[in-house]
Amino acid sequence: MQLLNSLILQPDNNLSQALLNILEDIVTKIQIQPNFCIYHPNYKPLKLPDEAVERFQKLPLNLQHKFLNSQLCNFLYGIYYNGASRTALSLDINLMDSTMPKNLENNTYLGVDVAFYEQLHLSNKGIGYFDPGWQVVVEENDRSLVVKKSGLTLHIERDRHLRDIERNAIAGDIVAVKMPRNLVQNGFYMAVGNAGLSSHAETAINSPLVRVYFNLSPEGAVAVMSSLTQQLNTIYIPFTFKALYNPSDYDRYDTAVLYFGKTQYSVIKVVLQDIYVNYKPYFREEIPLFTKSLAPGLALAEEPNHKFSEKESFGINRCQIVTNALVEAWQQGDESKGNRMALIQKQFALYDIKLQHPYLNSNSHDIYAPLSS
Repeated sequence: MQLLNSLILQPDNNLSQALLNILEDIVTKIQIQPNFCIYHPNYKPLKLPDEAVERFQKLPLNLQHKFLNSQLCNFLYGIYYNGASRTALSLDINLMDSTMPKNLENNTYLGVDVAFYEQLHLSNKGIGYFDPGWQVVVEENDRSLVVKKSGLTLHIERDRHLRDIERNAIAGDIVAVKMPRNLVQNGFYMAVGNAGLSSHAETAINSPLVRVYFNLSPEGAVAVMSSLTQQLNTIYIPFTFKALYNPSDYDRYDTAVLYFGKTQYSVIKVVLQDIYVNYKPYFREEIPLFTKSLAPGLALAEEPNHKFSEKESFGINRCQIVTNALVEAWQQGDESKGNRMALIQKQFALYDIKLQHPYLNSNSHDIYAPLSS
């Protein structure tokens, strides 16, 4: 294919060749079928029950297309981006049954594997962080305070939640409030550095937010949580590090993710190098699609500066771009490989994202040297 060959001839490393091979697989094998069905010959189709199809067909056409778009984007994300749906949509039912956990003990609470969550929490070496910008609105009789920020109100104790120099704060003062060392986010346990969160506001002007993806086993996530939080808190830079809190979910390529500001990469790389050397047996080789390989099982991407929705991950963002191209080809009535590939290139170009460096934002420089072998 002329277009494909022209892309391959661009100077780059093996990642671009691997990416182009996957894109060719996408444009060759994915089919948009009637009744909101996404078909792929290697997986079970992603489709709705008949009664749901009838309901959706009664919706306005723009809402039907929006749902189809979402179905296709989620399919690309789970099959090609991080592999999270490959087991669930596998054609080999017997293989799926044989790989299901045999331990039927109920050790979860509200969908959380409590024992594994506790392992991650105990491995988090953080002690909490001070979040600035809270205004004291009420002083209670017991000297506790009511503080407010961005519409959120908290009741705090001076000795537990304020710095020494701010413990005599009065109504109207702006203070920093001590926050926990962890958060919970959509299937992940998230450790927050002692220097605070990786601030979008702080990094937006000169230093984009960067994410490093780890493809770890559950045991590896616990070990890396300990070493990474210990080292980064010693350096004292803002970061967050999240790991899946259910071991049964560790069949994807992004089982843990580290967030930090781009200007800190040279410092972060030293820590990553140490961790990779010491915990290499816990890493699996695959990395998420569109990311830059730093080492087998370790990859990087910048937080997208153009998003299709407010809370959108890097992976969903890039899959949405491909989705838009496939849907456009479908609407044109020309789903040939050549047209699909041309439209994918066109969609990436709309946002000034180069297929040779899809992990970068537009006009961003690649400062991300891989780890030493």
